[in-house]
Amino acid sequence: MGHHDYPELGTRVMRALSEWMIIGSLSMIPVMLTAQQQERPNTDTLPAVQITVLRTPFDLIAAPFSIAVVSSRDALAAKPGRSLDELLGRLAGVQADNRFNFALGDRISMRGLGARSQFGVRGVRVVVDGIPATLADGQTTLNNADLGSLGHAEVLRGPASALYGNASGGVILLETATPAESGFAPSIRALSGSYGLRSLQLGAEGQRGNATYLVTGDRLDQRGYRTFSDARNAHLNGVVTYTAGQTQWKVVLNSERHNAHNPGGLTDSLRNLDPRQAAATNISHVTGERGTQTQTGVTLRTPLLHGELRASGYVLGRTLDNPIPTSVIALHRRAGGWRAAYGVTTEKGPSAVTAILGVESDIQRDNRQNYSNVHGVADTLSLDQREHVVSTSPFVEVKFARDRFSAFGGLRYDHFRFTADDRLITPSNPDDSGTRHMSALSPSVGVTYLLARTATLYGNVATAFQTPTTTELANRPSGAGGFNPSLTPEYVHSRELGLRGALGATATYHFDVYQMRVTGELVPYEVPSSPGRQFFRNVGVAEHRGIEAEGSLRLLPALAMRGAYSYTDATVVRDTAPVRGDRPLPGVARHLATWGLDAGDHDALFASVELRTQSRIPVNDANTVSSPGYTVANVRARLPYRAASAIFGGITNLFDVRYNSSVVINAAGSRYFEPGEARSVYIGLEWHPFHT
Repeated sequence: MGHHDYPELGTRVMRALSEWMIIGSLSMIPVMLTAQQQERPNTDTLPAVQITVLRTPFDLIAAPFSIAVVSSRDALAAKPGRSLDELLGRLAGVQADNRFNFALGDRISMRGLGARSQFGVRGVRVVVDGIPATLADGQTTLNNADLGSLGHAEVLRGPASALYGNASGGVILLETATPAESGFAPSIRALSGSYGLRSLQLGAEGQRGNATYLVTGDRLDQRGYRTFSDARNAHLNGVVTYTAGQTQWKVVLNSERHNAHNPGGLTDSLRNLDPRQAAATNISHVTGERGTQTQTGVTLRTPLLHGELRASGYVLGRTLDNPIPTSVIALHRRAGGWRAAYGVTTEKGPSAVTAILGVESDIQRDNRQNYSNVHGVADTLSLDQREHVVSTSPFVEVKFARDRFSAFGGLRYDHFRFTADDRLITPSNPDDSGTRHMSALSPSVGVTYLLARTATLYGNVATAFQTPTTTELANRPSGAGGFNPSLTPEYVHSRELGLRGALGATATYHFDVYQMRVTGELVPYEVPSSPGRQFFRNVGVAEHRGIEAEGSLRLLPALAMRGAYSYTDATVVRDTAPVRGDRPLPGVARHLATWGLDAGDHDALFASVELRTQSRIPVNDANTVSSPGYTVANVRARLPYRAASAIFGGITNLFDVRYNSSVVINAAGSRYFEPGEARSVYIGLEWHPFHT
């Protein structure tokens, strides 16, 4: 096991395959229409899974988009539970890079979209229990994500702005677990591991009359594999649901506090010398992040007239102290929003139509100050401005179903007003206040045809867009205040064809091929005068083509195998001088594969082995340097100890492979590489009485 590359598939072959699949999907439409009068096939052998990520009720088998459902019971059993890559790493089309750096968080991209992220998540929409974790400008921070209370995740791969608006190159929907049926069920989960890892989670859940509740609190401390990567995180998460007849209220509250240092990226020579070291400038400037965030939201579902009303609202407060080389950034954020949608379903014979009409609005207010960084201490004020973002988004969705055929379409208009109020004005520093307007009309349509009781063919044409975030707009290479006037949104147009199905209760499979054209793709870069601080520009035109395949096979009643493979060809076909076109987009792995073998029952005696293989990643626009490919192996196991308790543990990076878990795109001084952890061991104890 070690560094290796893969043979590159020819661009012409990929183009021919994608065009053939798309033509094939269009040619199937007449067949679908003529077959509507046939009897609907028996679908008992297909997974009967209800999904909500399309915001219109759908069975997974009939969804006209690439959607995966991941159960935390399956994906997170006997895992540390400290990073989203533990949950999402098994999915095709999703590149979840664990930076092992709590100051920056995981880098998550789908089909190459979102790879630009300097910290948090960009280009991918995240919703937790019906409340958006992605704010008006497209920023997503997941410090408050609580994997310990998670029930399942739904992942929509591909553009979805017709449903979710800004930053919807993909969607991750996280849902808290269903509470135990007892009146009061406490729980404890304690963990200890290599590199000073310690975590403790306490929880309580249950049902009281028409109400259910789940409350968890946890604390994580780690020294970290690399120098200067220590972190301390604390979470509090609560969900209360009240049901009266057909009306349901849900209240969600989460709060977090974090304090983490940032070791920064390394050059190739420094990484080879000692991957555990930190960048010298990061240590001298005491880089890292200290912050708090509290968010609360309410969702409502209730019958109204002949249909159903769904409404939600949320408020959020966040404070941040973020020393980076050359600067200390202080941020105070307030945000909120609401959404209301009314849906009606009509049935006539074998046909059914569901129509949803709604509107959504979000507001974000940031109070931002930048200071010069003197050994981690804020010194001279260099920027002081208030930033406002307001979005207004009406939308409509329609679903049609008849026998074997179903169709779904959405149309949404988003308008954004970005305003900067410059509060640092001197004779040598002019007023940089200003307003920018950005908007997009996002249509999407998809069709599904049940070929047989074990196979479903689907196709879609979809769109997405994402605005620059306030942080990206405020980071101007000139150092001036206000917003970067040359930075514009990126727009995505996508075509996709897929096939999903099952072979009885033994196997499941999912295959899709897609082609996306991205105009104005946002790409990060650094300048030597501000190392560690990323600026952004728009790429002219990029094309993303890919193949995704995933499946599972039950070999024995207590032995199952699963696997996933992604081919992602993200290529810049036209760019502005002097950067050439016809080159791979930096930050995206062309080949990514995972494989796993699970033995036993996740709730009882259980063991698993997992492999993750990733090809090399170009790290700069010129493609002169790449992060080598790698393969890592992980093992984990769970052993029931006494009633309602179990001991669990595992080994990550079993063969102690040296690899880069993430990269810094276009880093100044060639500091591209963020090394992953060496072999590490963890062991824990969990106790869940009364839990079914």
